[in-house]
Formats: sequence, structure tokens, C-alpha cells
Amino acid sequence: MKKLMDLFDTLNKKYFSSDKQLTRIVILTGIVLVLAVGSFAGYYWYDRYYRPQPKSVEITLSQAEKAVQDNPQDVKARITLAEAYMQNRRWNDAITQANQVLTVQPDNQHAWLVLGVSYANLNQPNNAIDPLKRFVDARKDEDMAGLDSQLQAAAYYLGDSYLQIGQPQDAVTPLELDVQWSKSDADAMYKLGMAYAGTKQYEKAVGMFQEASTFVPDFKEAYQAMAAAYQNLGKPEMVDYANGMVAFSTKDYVNALTLLQKAAQQRSDFAPIFAGLGRVYEAQNDLQNAKSAYQTALKIDSNNFTAVNGLERVNNLLNK
Repeated sequence: MKKLMDLFDTLNKKYFSSDKQLTRIVILTGIVLVLAVGSFAGYYWYDRYYRPQPKSVEITLSQAEKAVQDNPQDVKARITLAEAYMQNRRWNDAITQANQVLTVQPDNQHAWLVLGVSYANLNQPNNAIDPLKRFVDARKDEDMAGLDSQLQAAAYYLGDSYLQIGQPQDAVTPLELDVQWSKSDADAMYKLGMAYAGTKQYEKAVGMFQEASTFVPDFKEAYQAMAAAYQNLGKPEMVDYANGMVAFSTKDYVNALTLLQKAAQQRSDFAPIFAGLGRVYEAQNDLQNAKSAYQTALKIDSNNFTAVNGLERVNNLLNK
């Protein structure tokens, strides 16, 4: 599994280089599988596990290049090469091959995806939007859309591209689709929260930032954006909560404790505040106070995911 994850890391360093991006790796699994189940699949897996030199991705790329050289008119071979270039982060080469495919097959969905993802990774959102939108529009109504990892990836990149060019109103729909399909992609939730905030839907934004932080407890950027949203909503006590979690995310536990305790005095009915306190106490190895904070959170909301898991961890430590 580690070796496969190494391959995923090669596919996209930009978006998948931290723990909170892990789900995004899963979203692009389909792109890798398109390549893996192609004409070089058997050789790929043989090389990966039995002949480690040269690297399997290099062999896959050389094989793909040779296939195009041998038969330049073979569209399947050319799209496989485009995907191989994308896998190796050779974005410009991937774009060249995808465009070659589109001159022959203007409706080739794989070429749209390669083109969109490559332009997005080259920080060219204006160029990424059209092919990604074509891909999403072509597939979004399919029966098993929620299981289409390529579709999820395209929706994410499309929404993110709209955000980059300052069009949050257009980012909302594709990011809503991505969150709906992926269920647990913290990064997509964060991006959707930013799109909501950009369209002044601050309550929805806060909800997305909260969900994102459930999956990634130290998601500093989500808490910072949450604080800004609460500020716009005129809720200073919740700004304290969000800023307290920013401090927690940066391991500034003294300030985190001060801000969260202040927020708890004003909002004793908000479970995430006490779940946050539990995390701070736990990080300081103050297990009894952590246990008490988690229990308080669960009295308010018995389904609070952070508190449920935190209490289990703390109890295990206390019972050792």
C-alpha cells in the first residue's frame, strides 16, 4: 500500500502533500487506475513488485511514448501518454498530448480531464475551467456519480479554479457536488466554505469549516476562515472559539485555553467548544480535565465525533 501511495504522491504534490489533503489522493485514484488498467498494467505491477529498477512509472512512460511513436494516429495510445505525463507531473507535455487527442476527438472526456487538471496544477485556472466544466457536465447526471473518483476530482478542481479567479458564486455548485459525492473530503469542505463566505452565506460557511475541522482537527486555515465568518455574523464569542482553535492548531495551548474557556462561559450550549477544550487539555497531557471537557461536550451533543473519539482515547490512557 505504501508503494501505491508513493505513486499517488507523484501524481499531485501540490494538493496532496499534507495529511489534510489525504482524501484528495483518494479522489484522484480513478485517474491512476485509468493508466494502471491500460495496456501496460501487467508490466506495471510486475515491475513494481519484482523488478524495482528502473522505476515502474518511468517504464510506463517510456512504453507509452514508444506506443505513440509507433502509431501516432492511435488515440488510445496518445491519451495513455497524456495520463502518463500527468502522473509524472509533466503538465505541459500532458496538455500537448491531450490537445492532440482533442483535434481528432473533440468530445474525448479523458482529454478534457487531463487538460483541466494539468492547467489547474500550472496555476492557470482560466484555462482549466472550460475542460473541467465540460467533463463535470458530461458526467454529473450518471447513475453512479458518487462513485466516480475522476468526476469528484474534476468538480474539486473546477470549484477551486473559480475561487482562484474570484468567482465564488460559480465555485459553489461544483464544490457542493464534490462534498456530496466524497462525504469526507476536508479540503473540499474548506473550499466550499470559502465559496459560501465569498457569497456572504456565512452560516453555511461556518458549517463547512466545522465539518472540515471534524476530519482534520488542526485545520488552521479552516478555523481562521471560521473566525472571519463569525466576525461577519456579529458573534464575538464564536470568534473566540475559532481563534482558540487556531491557537490549538499552532500548538499555542496557553492562548487556546484562554480563548476557549472564555467562549465556553458565553456559549455553554455549544459542544464543539468543549470538544476543543478536550483536545487542548489532552495535548497538554491533562487527561482528567480532557475527560471532563469531552464528557461535557457529549452531554450537549451525544454524537459529537471529536468528543466521542477523544473520550475513548483519554479513557484508554487513564486505564493503562
